[in-house]
Amino acid sequence: MAGKNRSKLSETTNISQLTGCIGAELTGFELDRLDKFDAAFIYKALLKHQVVFFRDQNFSPSSLVSFAKRFGRLETPHAGLRRLPRHPNLILVETKGGIGSAKYNEIWHSDGSFNFTPPKITVMQAIKLPNVGGDTLFASMYSAYNSLSKPIKKIIHKMEAFHDGVNAFRASFIDPDTKRAAVDGEDKLKRMQSDYPGAIHPVVIQHSETGRKALYVNRLFTTRILGLSDVESRNLLNLLFEHAEQSTFQVRWRWTKGDVVMWDNRCTMHFAAMDYGKKHRIMHRATIRD
Repeated sequence: MAGKNRSKLSETTNISQLTGCIGAELTGFELDRLDKFDAAFIYKALLKHQVVFFRDQNFSPSSLVSFAKRFGRLETPHAGLRRLPRHPNLILVETKGGIGSAKYNEIWHSDGSFNFTPPKITVMQAIKLPNVGGDTLFASMYSAYNSLSKPIKKIIHKMEAFHDGVNAFRASFIDPDTKRAAVDGEDKLKRMQSDYPGAIHPVVIQHSETGRKALYVNRLFTTRILGLSDVESRNLLNLLFEHAEQSTFQVRWRWTKGDVVMWDNRCTMHFAAMDYGKKHRIMHRATIRD
């Protein structure tokens, strides 16, 4: 698509909104051959729809890195994640024999919310898929916030919550067969504890580019609300989790090999359905710094 002007781009591409709250499929793009107008068009669609989907983008890991870099600097994966060999900025998301990344991906979460500066965007490509299952669901945290009652909005307006990633990834440092620390597991756990001690974020954030308010808690990483008792914090968080995870705010994507998905971590959560038993599933993922 390189070399097109703006009017030509709009004639050859299409945006199909997938639900009333979140998600759009973009067609007419070859993601390994983008120009600056393509990238700007995609980013505008991302800000509007929160997550965008592209079918049949069968390109190499190097092309995935190049595509992701068009939207910012890539993060280096933390110790709890597997890196793709020869591509240190790409994450290997793999589940086989019922073991792998599914332990933390089948719980609603926003990537890296336990980081002081969480990632802005995540990009993921489907490499190997089970014959059935393995969909990923996304939820709009704009819609989750907007649909809260006024009394609840008033209660949480200035609250802050603590987000912790160490416990969520603790299983990554354990050998599933021996139930003991994996090779380098203890060192990786200590590095994770040192590099990511957790972070405090507002319960309600304002998106840095759209200006829209979003609920910013998730079941995997948000552990408590500051200033409340344990009982108050636990019950208020459970209320917010259950509210945000309603199907009303969701879109579900059925992957095919080569698909690429981009989502905005500032206003979405996601959940990978572990409904394919012991079948093999491989995804490549890049996260982009805020």
